[in-house]
Amino acid sequence: MTTPDLPVVEGAQLALISGSAVEELQVLLERCEDFEILVTGHPPGPYAAQALLIDAPPEHPLRDKFVIGAWTDQGLTATVELLRDFPERHVWYLGLLLTAPEARGQGLGSRILAALKSWILSQEGRALRLIVQDQNPAALRFWIRHGFIEIGTATQELMDLTNQVTRLELKL
Repeated sequence: MTTPDLPVVEGAQLALISGSAVEELQVLLERCEDFEILVTGHPPGPYAAQALLIDAPPEHPLRDKFVIGAWTDQGLTATVELLRDFPERHVWYLGLLLTAPEARGQGLGSRILAALKSWILSQEGRALRLIVQDQNPAALRFWIRHGFIEIGTATQELMDLTNQVTRLELKL
């Protein structure tokens, strides 16, 4: 399956993040350490960007994983992690939508999400799923505002932290 061109987002240029942008991604992850600490209990490690590019569920091929960057006039300002056909065919999993602290609350995340919904539809995606940790109520409000509905709850076991999470889905 081929990957069509990424969508256009007002005020940002989207591109797949590859090896040449790993350092920029690492800087963004470190600038967003507040999120990492909230979710995992510790700041991102020195290889967090590299791990983001290659970590996927064991049964999921890396060719169906997309780490997308959003570049603005301030450089790499946001990133998105998506898995195609996970956990099942025609369902996409959004593992991360992260925006730099100085760009939050300005609509960039909403514009990225709107563009990605069309892009996912163009690749036969019918639904988008994600989880939100209970300690991140602002994120839950964001996703619900964009039409996601609760489909369940779960416990997320991380190395240093156990999170209660809400599972959300958006039918496309």
